[in-house]
Amino acid sequence: MIEFFIAKKQMLERKKQSILSIVGVFIGITVLIVSLGVSNGLDKNMINSILSLTSHINVYSPENIPNYEELVKNIEEVKGVKGAVPTIETQGIIKYEGHGEPYVAGVKVVGYDLDKAIKVMKLDDYIIAGKIDVDDKKSILIGKELAASMGAMVGDKVKLITSEETDLEMTVGGIFQSGFYEYDLNMVLIPLQTAQYITYSDETVGRLSVRLDNPYDAQELIYDVARKLPTDLYIGTWGEQNRALLSALTLEKTIMLVVFSLIAIVAGFLIWITLNTLVREKTKDIGIMRAMGFSKKNIMLIFLIQGIILGIIGIILGIIVSLILLYYIKNYAVDLVSNIYYLKDIPIEISLKEIAIIVGANFIVILISSIFPAYRAAKLENVEALRYE
Repeated sequence: MIEFFIAKKQMLERKKQSILSIVGVFIGITVLIVSLGVSNGLDKNMINSILSLTSHINVYSPENIPNYEELVKNIEEVKGVKGAVPTIETQGIIKYEGHGEPYVAGVKVVGYDLDKAIKVMKLDDYIIAGKIDVDDKKSILIGKELAASMGAMVGDKVKLITSEETDLEMTVGGIFQSGFYEYDLNMVLIPLQTAQYITYSDETVGRLSVRLDNPYDAQELIYDVARKLPTDLYIGTWGEQNRALLSALTLEKTIMLVVFSLIAIVAGFLIWITLNTLVREKTKDIGIMRAMGFSKKNIMLIFLIQGIILGIIGIILGIIVSLILLYYIKNYAVDLVSNIYYLKDIPIEISLKEIAIIVGANFIVILISSIFPAYRAAKLENVEALRYE
């Protein structure tokens, strides 16, 4: 194909301009893929952290819920529901005397059916010290940040004072790290029976924490769960409870993609300038080729191929380098941000579909940028081109 060889020859003749065009596309692809991968990962990590010790669907009532065990069985019949954990929440104060000044702080006290929580919420996966003793009703689980603030360790005695003015001495049975700073600093977990005792709830619970196989199915499954419940109970999803946060994350990602997409447009503009300049410089050569029998289609194809080749090289390099960068960020860059953000590692989340969309959008920009100079070259008549000096 003679058009390809002529296009290659012209690119090699103008190495600096060709390299500049390739670098522009390369930077655009790399920035978009890396930024989207990190942004998706951080968003997903934040949502997973928020959902680590809470529910995907909440079932609650202004009054406590009796006969909750039967309701749990009914809810767990719904396809897509992993399980339901009976829960009681209250506010309290934790006091630790230790070996120095007493530490006193307000905390959110959450009572879980621990057997259910271990099975449904994988609660034991968050324990970094000690263990969950489901038989010890005076065992309390505290967050990593709260333990560090108090100076408490597994086995230490703490005093829990609830809003119902119940005073109870408990033993630190374990320390958890949920990945969400507010939970790790301001939440303590106790057995459900203990929570029922200190809140005078008898054999009732405050809510049912429903966990799903996929939390993003909550809006669809909420109707199936509601059909299994009495009409006097209320129900809500985690998305409804965190609507402001999710909207902010969506807006942030949209603005980021719009801003970084400008780089792709600039890269297309560089290709347009390169080809447009080449058309002006090669006007005489175009006239000679037209005189030799090259059609307008052949001329247009030469410049179009050149733009596409420059774009494809930039796209391939961008994909390779961005995947290398994402691998490095995920595995080796955590120390750079762990002191700033509450992260154990830097999550990366990007799909082949998203990469394909980025590549496709960039290719369209490159194609459009290549068509206009190529069309301008094809429009030149052979006599007019030969007169040009």
